[in-house]
Amino acid sequence: MSTAPTFIRPADLDGVTAALSDGDALIVGGGTMVVPELTHGRIRPSALVDLGRAGLAGVTTAAGTTVVGAMTTYTELEHSAVPLLATMAHGITGGPQIRHRGTVGGSASYANPSSDVPACLVALDARLLLAWAGGVREVAAADFFLGAFRTVREPDEVLAAITVPDVTTFGYVKFKLVEGSWPIVTAATVVRADSLRVVLGGAAPVPAAVTLDLPSAGTADPAWRDHVRTAVTEGIEIAGGPWDDVLAPGEYRARIAPVIAARSVARALDEESR
Repeated sequence: MSTAPTFIRPADLDGVTAALSDGDALIVGGGTMVVPELTHGRIRPSALVDLGRAGLAGVTTAAGTTVVGAMTTYTELEHSAVPLLATMAHGITGGPQIRHRGTVGGSASYANPSSDVPACLVALDARLLLAWAGGVREVAAADFFLGAFRTVREPDEVLAAITVPDVTTFGYVKFKLVEGSWPIVTAATVVRADSLRVVLGGAAPVPAAVTLDLPSAGTADPAWRDHVRTAVTEGIEIAGGPWDDVLAPGEYRARIAPVIAARSVARALDEESR
């Protein structure tokens, strides 16, 4: 008979890092991903470290930068000062129950390619603060995700917070086969001075970042659409090639990605014009 894991609920970040420094402890945030895995016996850690009382939730803004605690829920993000994350959080699959329990740090750490969070963090040039018993380190979002369900976070580290620079002009679009499913492809666009940065989620094992020219003749221009298709195809290959799972094959994701990217750009430019 297997032994039940030890349950640890630290009161602060130091307590969390101390609990992670020995053994194969598993972090539990909102529990939307971890609890089902535990229930079905697919993971058997020696200890569970609950972040619920460690003071890692909340959003603060100062000098053009917003700090989002890793335990900040989607519901809290909906009312935050980061418009892209607020828009993303409002449309999270699963309804109020998931929005009240799911956390931005948990989603980033789980690194599901189809999750809304990773591509948005990369599009925002966010930086992730990883803490361990010996100190802290910052990692750019673009460097945090290594592959499907893989990140640079070490077993003795916890994602404590995420810093996000001020971005107000953006577009976010996602495509789902049914309302209650994971997204097939997402696209987050950020408008820059002379170009567009589009980051695709779900199309590759890690978020695929693409730089596009501004559409001089509008987003419906066939030449510009060809430009998007070429850039997106190259971006997906650089990010590891088309990714597939039980929801959709990689070929399908790669085929619709340019369309979703173009829609995201159109939404961003429409926002800019208002």
